[in-house]
Amino acid sequence: MGEYEKIHQIMKSFKEVNRALYYMLLEESDELNLTVIQFQVLNALDQTPNASLGQLSEELLVGNSTMSGIVERLVKAGLIVRERSENDRRTLTMRLTPEGNKKKEEAYELLTERLSGLREISDEDIKFLLKVHQEILDKLKRG
Repeated sequence: MGEYEKIHQIMKSFKEVNRALYYMLLEESDELNLTVIQFQVLNALDQTPNASLGQLSEELLVGNSTMSGIVERLVKAGLIVRERSENDRRTLTMRLTPEGNKKKEEAYELLTERLSGLREISDEDIKFLLKVHQEILDKLKRG
């Protein structure tokens, strides 16, 4: 396999996996009456409660103004709340409401069901896959 073909095959593989995951998330989000990014925000706040707008933006790789609109819609839907930080009163933090937590749990159940086929991949293969992914990331970061 030539250099170009090798690079092309790697990029094509990532693109196909990314597309499959995106459309699966899109379908799941539709069932839950959420957008994909709203689903990702609920997940991020589950992992990091009391995150700031900047932290969410950085985590999900979107701008602060975009994240602000997403947060506003989730607040209006009653899925998250904004509060002043106890450590810095100038900072607003977000956390899931009980309804947001319920919606996140529904999403996890759907996601787990839809991704159940991944359980068939051996631990050894997953470990190898993650090692190769890290190697690719390291090479991309070095340019």
